[in-house]
Amino acid sequence: MEPNEVTERTFVTIGTQTEILNTTSLTRSDSFNMIVDPPSSSTTPVTAAGPSASSTTSSVTSVITLPFHRLTKSHNRCPVCLYYYSDTGSSALQFESYTRVRAFSEHNIVIVSGARCCVRHVDSGYFTTQALQLILHGEKRCDLSLEELLDIFTATKHEFLSKVSTVQDASNTPPLDFDGFTRLSSDNYYVLTGLKLEDFNNLCSRIPRTSLKDTSNRSARTAIACLLMKLRLGVSHQVLATLLLFKDKRTVSRVIHSARKALIEHFVPHFLGFEHITRRDVIDIHTRPLADLLLSDQPGRVILILDGTYIYFQKSANNVLQRRTFSLHKGKPLVKPMLITTTTGYIVACMGPYFADYKNNDAEITKHILCHNKENIAKWLRKGDILVIDRGFRDALDYLHLLGYQTHMPAFLSKGAKQFDTASANQTRFVTKIRWVIESANGRIKQWRLFDKVLPNSLLKTVGDLVAIVCALQNSYGAPFIQSMKKDKELAQKMLHLRDETNELGDLVAKLRDKAEKPLQWKELDASDTVPDFPHLTFKQLNDLTLGTYQLKQAKSYTVEHLAADGKYVVKVGKHRPDLIKAKIRSRHRNSVSYDVWIRYSSQEILGWYCTCPAGARVVGCCAHSASIIWYLSFARHHPEHLKQESSTFLNSLADAAEYSDISDDSGPDSDSDDENTLYSLA
Repeated sequence: MEPNEVTERTFVTIGTQTEILNTTSLTRSDSFNMIVDPPSSSTTPVTAAGPSASSTTSSVTSVITLPFHRLTKSHNRCPVCLYYYSDTGSSALQFESYTRVRAFSEHNIVIVSGARCCVRHVDSGYFTTQALQLILHGEKRCDLSLEELLDIFTATKHEFLSKVSTVQDASNTPPLDFDGFTRLSSDNYYVLTGLKLEDFNNLCSRIPRTSLKDTSNRSARTAIACLLMKLRLGVSHQVLATLLLFKDKRTVSRVIHSARKALIEHFVPHFLGFEHITRRDVIDIHTRPLADLLLSDQPGRVILILDGTYIYFQKSANNVLQRRTFSLHKGKPLVKPMLITTTTGYIVACMGPYFADYKNNDAEITKHILCHNKENIAKWLRKGDILVIDRGFRDALDYLHLLGYQTHMPAFLSKGAKQFDTASANQTRFVTKIRWVIESANGRIKQWRLFDKVLPNSLLKTVGDLVAIVCALQNSYGAPFIQSMKKDKELAQKMLHLRDETNELGDLVAKLRDKAEKPLQWKELDASDTVPDFPHLTFKQLNDLTLGTYQLKQAKSYTVEHLAADGKYVVKVGKHRPDLIKAKIRSRHRNSVSYDVWIRYSSQEILGWYCTCPAGARVVGCCAHSASIIWYLSFARHHPEHLKQESSTFLNSLADAAEYSDISDDSGPDSDSDDENTLYSLA
């Protein structure tokens, strides 16, 4: 008799109970196939063992008792909570293969194929905690037929093979997979590409498949991500090849080239350039009410801000290129894109890039743009439109006025003067209050770290496209520069009211300097525990006083430096004018320069300020030196936690040669050389 035909009677004992199980003894190959493959309809029924087994074909149902929980199949009743669906009103959910296999492997729960339960018992593809407690609370003993046992084995096999396939696919997937929508979070996308996941998907949807096709090396999404990672992180091609599993850096170059062309053709024209936006949209959507009220003489004027930025490059072996790109102002080779923004920071256009020599200063670049009608700008602008510029555009003023445009520019100091008069300082504050957004726009561009580095000369051909792409991304997906404009009208009215006022405290100081008034006597005090009648102000009140946060940010640095090592904050109080305070604040630019600051106050409010710095006479807000004293006396000394500055500890990490060096300008009596103190000379 052959082994695969032999049947025998097997006794299985579970606990104290002995049951008889009729099984068919199979060969190893047959038993393995039975485990990994579902039983076919032609499976030979189990027969009782005996001498006539080969001739006897009576079918016996094979059942085994095992220490498992079992969920049966029912269309009327939930096997978990045992309630009828008609009574609970709950809909039924059929168990998925994953749920069955996990329950079997983790909790010894056998779920019959086709079984269902109430929807509330399943969350994220598996049982809820309450449902598991209900199931495991039941008896851990069940009878399973051979078909049911083989069915759960088959489901386990399929889930296992599925996981193996997933692991194999993962081994061939790059460390950064931009095609798998669940592998990288939205924050991961922002760190790598500068865009949130939703924005990245939107960007990819704007590029037609005919323009950027999927290839065997990469998908269109991966190509766009590769370009954005290059811009955002500024890493080398070799690093990108490693992260994205490209063959070599030449492949990366081709991928970036394809993505750049696609974005320049299908994305940038919709978000950058004078042709992508109308005058009416600029006036209605992208003009700040504060700018319109402070600078415009009538409604309907377009207000634009112009400024150049810098992109640094390596030195060139080509002497002509080296001379044309070398900036005497910065002392480095660079190129200059010209940004044109609205008063909200929206980038209307990015011109250039231009050379950096003396023939390509901001004024000459502006003339070139208008003279050659770049992007049809001459037709887009109209007479009476307002251009906000900085002092570098001075030589273009006559040309701009000749074309009929109005200009607003910070004032220049008169020859021999050390300080702006109050009117000029106030008007300059009007300009800087509006113009700061273009500086922030330049800063946003430099957040894409490629432009914060010294670029290779090979990028000179494409740097204009790369800057344009970043500007378009900022317009489309970047956060607004100004969070709220609700108080613009109130702020404009206050600034216009202050514009024509004089600085009375400044006039008093001038009289004291000219000895037209009797000199004041001062008493030096530690302000940390004196001047008790100085008004207490909140940060909001301080912001209303300075008309901006910049001065308050600088105030902390000035205050920390002014504090002595023992914590004293020295001020001078007038002996016969207790409402006057005087202090000396050192310049943050030059170590040898200090400014005298006067503050006049009452117990309720700040009545006036004056500083000897160039902008210290203005009354439309105060300078940072005046703000530092007001900030300390009215706020910081009552809240010492605001005086902590981590960067102050950095000083202790650096060595100071001045503690040893003793270079003197005096030759001494024994000196016989006029050049004894010369450190070096040039031949």
